[in-house]
Amino acid sequence: MQRIITLITFLLFPAILFAQENHCGSTEMQNKLYESNPQLLIDQQKLDAFLQDWVATHPADLRDESLYIIPIVFHVIHDYGTENISDAQVRDAVRILNEDFRKQNADTSSIVSAFKDVAGDVQFEFRLANKTPAGTCSNGIEHIHSLQTNIGDDGSKLSGWPRGNYFNVWIVKSMEPGVAGYAYLPGSVSAPWFAGVDGVIILSNYVGSIGTGNYGTARALTHEIGHSMNMNHCWGSNNSPGVECGDDGVSDTPETKGWQTCNLNGSICHPPIIENVQNFMEYSFCSKMFTEQQGVLMRNLIGLETAQRNNLWTATNLIATGTDDTIETVCTPYVAIYSSPKMACTGSAVTFYDVSWNGDADTRAWDFGDGITSTEKDPAITFTTPGWKTVSLTLTNEAGTVSKTFEKYILISDGGTGQYQPLYWESFENETTITNDWVVQNIEENSSKWDRVNFAGHNTPSSVRLNNFNNMNGDVDNLISPSIDLSAGGNTYLNFYYSCGAHATALAEIADQLTVYSSTNCGQTWSQRAYYKSADLANAGYYNYEYVPGSASPWKAKSILLPSSLYVPNVRFKFEYKTIGHGNNIYLDEINVSGNPVGIQDAYASTFTLAVNPNPVNETSVITITQKTSGNIKLSVVDLEGRTVATIYDDFMSEGEHKINLGNNLYGRTGMFFLVANDGNRISRIKLVAE
Repeated sequence: MQRIITLITFLLFPAILFAQENHCGSTEMQNKLYESNPQLLIDQQKLDAFLQDWVATHPADLRDESLYIIPIVFHVIHDYGTENISDAQVRDAVRILNEDFRKQNADTSSIVSAFKDVAGDVQFEFRLANKTPAGTCSNGIEHIHSLQTNIGDDGSKLSGWPRGNYFNVWIVKSMEPGVAGYAYLPGSVSAPWFAGVDGVIILSNYVGSIGTGNYGTARALTHEIGHSMNMNHCWGSNNSPGVECGDDGVSDTPETKGWQTCNLNGSICHPPIIENVQNFMEYSFCSKMFTEQQGVLMRNLIGLETAQRNNLWTATNLIATGTDDTIETVCTPYVAIYSSPKMACTGSAVTFYDVSWNGDADTRAWDFGDGITSTEKDPAITFTTPGWKTVSLTLTNEAGTVSKTFEKYILISDGGTGQYQPLYWESFENETTITNDWVVQNIEENSSKWDRVNFAGHNTPSSVRLNNFNNMNGDVDNLISPSIDLSAGGNTYLNFYYSCGAHATALAEIADQLTVYSSTNCGQTWSQRAYYKSADLANAGYYNYEYVPGSASPWKAKSILLPSSLYVPNVRFKFEYKTIGHGNNIYLDEINVSGNPVGIQDAYASTFTLAVNPNPVNETSVITITQKTSGNIKLSVVDLEGRTVATIYDDFMSEGEHKINLGNNLYGRTGMFFLVANDGNRISRIKLVAE
């Protein structure tokens, strides 16, 4: 853990503004840091004191006109969503940085008179790297597919380049609630083992003013780089503006409580002294300046060995990173493609996206096999034959031609009768089953994936396992069944056994989820059938090592009653495991489709539960319905001949418990009726007695 300086969002029209809420937890995290790592606080305090003494004894630095060029690299961590921002948006962010740090931003004209004379040029110029650490061609922006984009913490800082050569910025989709970005003060991460987390991590919509960014959030990166260059908030070294007056240690920024609104005449701590509301290190929405003394301190900071800042701007490093001039290098692209879904039926159109990076392509050539080609950027392709399809993409620009082949990229299935009939059974005794019949989707392409093992099973030695011990949070792994013909109909159950361990002593802390889905269109879209989590998932209990079922280990039977909508010729089932926290290995075995359940029907497999109290009913009776998954539901009262007496509810219903008064829907009626709940997949009835 290191000292975290966070940027919290605040909505004020029309832009999203800088702000900080006291409940964000940054102050608490900061205190925990220093409690467990007191030397880090001492190191940072020594750095602050040194810089203050240096500036006080070297006034000539105020006249330093040197321009410090800093190589910068952006790592766009994405899951193929809008967080995969364009290179143009990144370049726009660099433009804004350079305007802000050079005092060339147009809005300096609106700096209030009290600070117009002290607004300073920091004399930093950021240039996108033109060379990688290995010396190959780069445009200073890399796009990395990872579910870490949904987490947004130090673990999401993937592929960091050496901090003594490049300033690293990581762009993600999500962070802790309320947080838009954070950076570490250099004194707290100066030790070599902190190098991989040094830099800025920030939300994608807080980068630049175009694309997903906007003018109101575009200064967030300026603010965070200020922290990386040893700038505190104007009110001091905490994330709690408006609580008490504080000082940032900079002589020309007055003491302040901190501002979350743009009160240009704000004067709280020492009236009538106006406070520097427009400072980039404030949380106001009208930030537009650094002061001269902030610039002096930052320029002195990058002259120190602290966190290797003094090597960034050297002539040798500028040559090594390709930033010794302003000529933009043209590189051959890094070929990358994307399609959703990764499965489809013959005759269905699938759109493929060229998400290549590191250089723009002048021409492209797709090859999908089966004689299908395209030169479009994002072609929609219809396959007419089933099987795994290999996809190739060739790109050409003035730097050259590159090509990449993606083996077994998409599975196309015949939309007709499934390859297996009802009474399907799979215990994974055949070692080729997992590779020939079932589909394993390892989205992160890491070591955690579904695979067959021959040392643990329910009744036989084999099963399938997800090696989830110490797996990365946010990882998603899918196991997809072959197509099964369920057109014979009748009561049909999906049955399976599982054994799952925990990696936390308190089972309530288990946040991992196993969700079961079905598809009737070859895996192109999926409908949820059941989910399991917490103690219900971790049935084998806690293990501080990798869980392996033994002879006495528990196996839990699950049975899911399938709705009539699945009585069709081509049905697949998907077991999706999402790693969220404190999970361990999980094993599945004896997955089968049958007319009989293996045990009591699983309550989690139902999309809702239904109850009425009191019953016999009257006008005070209450219907309680608990939605396991949100969706449309219809509640009706019908008589014994099936005629609808009253429709009580017919609309979307969110997850959770809902109570609906029966009211006078049976007023004046006596006898027996049924309360019928129908969500489109399952129908449930409760007998009502009206007296």
